Amino acid sequence: MNYSSDEDLSEQDKRSIDLHSRVETTDKQVVLTPGKLLLKSWLNRSFRVVMTDGRLLIGVFLCTDADANVILGMCSEYTEDGGEERILGLVMIPGRHIVSMEVDMSGQQFEA
Repeated sequence: MNYSSDEDLSEQDKRSIDLHSRVETTDKQVVLTPGKLLLKSWLNRSFRVVMTDGRLLIGVFLCTDADANVILGMCSEYTEDGGEERILGLVMIPGRHIVSMEVDMSGQQFEA
């Protein structure tokens, strides 16, 4: 998988984000901030999360919150000693336990 950071977004991805940057409401338009647009572009994409205890979690990014907690769907766990895959399903990862996160922008988004 080709994991990248926000600096590695292609021009097509950036244009796609621009097209969806406005949310219609009944009485006014709300413009999303660049950070929210970036998060929106990551929805339903494959994520790799390294945790403080060395575990690696790979799953589909579903949501986050103000405390940097992350929810991954269809998640699998790998231990740092190269153990076998352990299928977890839906997981919530506390933000305080996240060392790093990577998003796979090369593939297509999973259907919600």
